[in-house]
Amino acid sequence: MSATTIKHKTFSTRMRDLNRQVAEAKAVLRQLRDTLEDLDDRRELARAKKKNGGKPGTTWESVKKEFNFKF
Repeated sequence: MSATTIKHKTFSTRMRDLNRQVAEAKAVLRQLRDTLEDLDDRRELARAKKKNGGKPGTTWESVKKEFNFKF
């Protein structure tokens, strides 16, 4: 797109383009945030596994009984 073409765009066209770019940037940022949260969760899980490695776990049956789950 040449500079001449840019100069002749109407204000509403420029605003529409800007709004589209902002919406695309927000979508990219949401995806990035979600990815970072997933990575943080994985790191936390890895730490917990390392910390608790070799320790006996809790059975699902005992958890249901302790919290009075009926399913």
